[in-house]
Amino acid sequence: MRLVGHAAVFNSHSVDLGGFYETITPGAFARTLRDGHPIFAVHHHNMADLLGSSQSRTLKLSEDSEGLHFDLTLPDSSLGRDIHELVQRGDLNKMSFCFLVNGSAGEAWHEDSNGQIIRTLKDVTLIEVSTVARPAYPASSVAARSTPAIHQAPRRNKNAMLKRYMTARLEASCAAP
Repeated sequence: MRLVGHAAVFNSHSVDLGGFYETITPGAFARTLRDGHPIFAVHHHNMADLLGSSQSRTLKLSEDSEGLHFDLTLPDSSLGRDIHELVQRGDLNKMSFCFLVNGSAGEAWHEDSNGQIIRTLKDVTLIEVSTVARPAYPASSVAARSTPAIHQAPRRNKNAMLKRYMTARLEASCAAP
């Protein structure tokens, strides 16, 4: 089970964040993606609901022309299956991210022609990406993907082998005097 999409979209406005809006410039994640520190995938910004990480390579992140692209292999757990189902049904269809701004040059503030205060993110350290129901950036996206059957075959073979082993043990113990 996999999720793919964009945790952030370049040059799109956030919702009102309490008197200001945010936008992200292309390249804002470049440094954090190069430096190799662990980045996590979680549900609703809750680290207890861990879905994957860059360190384990279950979370793959890259910048493309649209924004911060992700490809997440979900855990075979109740949480992983639930999240996959909620995304498949459309109940969860957006993403979010947690970050730190890299110094004063990492952001810029200005007032646009409509009098709105805009914070532009130019260089950030990414902490995590999250599946969310209510994103700060409505342009974000997530979609569910199934794991190809070829990747599921080893597990089926392992289960069949375990079943044969357990059956043989049971039969042997029943036959013993």
